[in-house]
Amino acid sequence: MLLAVLTMACGPRPTPGPVPVEGPRAELDALTGKWDGEYWTADSGRHGTLRFRLRPGADTAHGEVEMTFSSALRLYGDAADEDLPRHPCTIIDIAVVRLEGSKIRGRLAPYWDPDCDCRTLTVFEGELTAGRVQGSFTARSGPDAAPRLTGRWFADRRRGS
Repeated sequence: MLLAVLTMACGPRPTPGPVPVEGPRAELDALTGKWDGEYWTADSGRHGTLRFRLRPGADTAHGEVEMTFSSALRLYGDAADEDLPRHPCTIIDIAVVRLEGSKIRGRLAPYWDPDCDCRTLTVFEGELTAGRVQGSFTARSGPDAAPRLTGRWFADRRRGS
């Protein structure tokens, strides 16, 4: 029930913007289709879902991450109303994806993180194997800042895509 309420808090949104996809055509073909997955952090409780779509022969895709911030977990605690986050979750576009062999790297569009009250940059990397891509991510408050948050993620290709 908690997940359903938090998901509704993000609300519907138009199709995500185009994501440049870089890499040799033969390698990009392995990434075509519709992918759905999840991410999580072990230490902060942050979690969410991710979606990625790449049409055959295209050099741009559509992708987004639905992020549930750690502070959103207080919604069902004893926190006073004034302490509740205004946006317990948000949807962030995937900004770029690069594929080299089976290795995937990319980044999210910069976003405002209420947990640190700061602009945040997130990069991810992983490996593509047999209909699944999985890896890790790091979030920082600036390009030269120490990592604030690290976690794991995965996405599976939908059947029939």
